[in-house]
Amino acid sequence: MNDSRLLDLSEEDDTDELLSWYEALAEKPDYYMNTEAGQKELAEMIRRESERLLTELGKTVKRTREVIWLSKHCFDCKYFQKNNGRMQCKKWDVRIVKPFYGRPIWSSVPSKTHKGEKEMVVDDIDWSSKWKEISDTIVERAVEMVNGGYPYFCFTSK
Repeated sequence: MNDSRLLDLSEEDDTDELLSWYEALAEKPDYYMNTEAGQKELAEMIRRESERLLTELGKTVKRTREVIWLSKHCFDCKYFQKNNGRMQCKKWDVRIVKPFYGRPIWSSVPSKTHKGEKEMVVDDIDWSSKWKEISDTIVERAVEMVNGGYPYFCFTSK
């Protein structure tokens, strides 16, 4: 390992590790592509980053939940359920929300591709807040017009 700066894959500085194989390849393409030692070092750097990414994904994967817009017909459907203000369709196991609801909650995280920079990512969604300042009258009109004013195809009367 000739260049300790490029190959320093210590766990202390994850940002350097994330960028190291990209930087190493950009700085010394002939060495990493045309020599056996370089190819082995590059493969090891990529393997370590892949393992780290898989570990990170395993820690942060959240169960995604499907959502559908509230239709005026949902209230009369046997699959509709409302608990503590939260509406749900039991047939599809999805959350039902009013149109214009669902405000993203943003977080700033270190960039994985640009050293020293930050990225904004959606951390969660607040389904009880509107994403725009829209009057309740407009929201109610939108509920009336969901699916063209017709019930969803899965509608079953109570």
